[in-house]
Amino acid sequence: MDTGDWRCDTQYLLPAGATFVPVICISNMTQLTNFSGNHYAWPLYIMISTVQKDIHCTRKAFTWILVQLILHPPKGAKNTHKAWHSTVRSVLFPLWNLDITHPNLKWNCAYGFQRKCYPLLAAWVGDYPEQVMITQVSYVSCPMCEIPKCAPLGLSNL
Repeated sequence: MDTGDWRCDTQYLLPAGATFVPVICISNMTQLTNFSGNHYAWPLYIMISTVQKDIHCTRKAFTWILVQLILHPPKGAKNTHKAWHSTVRSVLFPLWNLDITHPNLKWNCAYGFQRKCYPLLAAWVGDYPEQVMITQVSYVSCPMCEIPKCAPLGLSNL
């Protein structure tokens, strides 16, 4: 979702009269308590990205919806990242691929008409440790692009 071209290219895949609804997800590991063993959880929030900035930035707009509270496995547990990925995959399964053969959702628009909509996972917001866990790269790597380790600051042509 770096450019408007992505949105236009995706829109052209749909049948006439239909639109896709880009969805943004956000999660961040949160400490729940210090008193009973340092329990952590990942709250998973979701928002439709077509909401205007002046609306979704207000406190009372409630544009971010809590979809799932993913509990962190206890200390010493193996494959904690696999548990997170399998939970997120099951929660967000309908948003992974745009399937125009699947029945669409009919949503009421602001003009009083029903529109054929296809929700699609468009972006994921998270800090660096969250992006590293989501993309499953090593902690010193860039989760967004491929940068050679031998290059200073990733500038290999200087």
